[in-house]
Amino acid sequence: MFLLQMSGVPGSGKSTVAAHVVDTYGAVAIDYDVILTAVLDGGVDVAGRSKAAYEVLFAMTRSVLGQGRSVVVDSPCFWPRIRDKGMETARSHDATYRYIECQVHDLKVVDERLARRPQLRSQRRGVSIPPVDLGDQPDDGETLFRSWLDRVERPADNYLLLDMHRPLSDVLPEVDSYLKG
Repeated sequence: MFLLQMSGVPGSGKSTVAAHVVDTYGAVAIDYDVILTAVLDGGVDVAGRSKAAYEVLFAMTRSVLGQGRSVVVDSPCFWPRIRDKGMETARSHDATYRYIECQVHDLKVVDERLARRPQLRSQRRGVSIPPVDLGDQPDDGETLFRSWLDRVERPADNYLLLDMHRPLSDVLPEVDSYLKG
């Protein structure tokens, strides 16, 4: 049993890799964006949304691990407390902790991916187009994404960095090798 914590900026390929892990290993994906959208739909104000969504995400993760199932935590990992909570949750359930960061440095690629994906209320609609609840005015998304790239919180060791500019046929065997190792 494992807990795989995904990481990377929006549009970097986290959900794509998570879907592969679900299909290949029978893991359960816990998607932060789905939870965050439900929290917003439930009336939680924008200021409290992230904390509430992460509390639900880790409660669901603990529940699924408690049922003996592997979990993929599909969320960005920009704060040490998110990484640490993932590691602590795996340890407390005797699950192997794994961490995969999806990297895309070309923001034109990210922007195209964000525009193509089905939109949830909580998600950015483009690099410079914020989620619906934050308004329709374009923002300085390039600066924001560059700061996110610099803020990713990864473990000290035993993690996998994936260059998601490459084809999935090259990337997914690396994921499988890492999870089996």
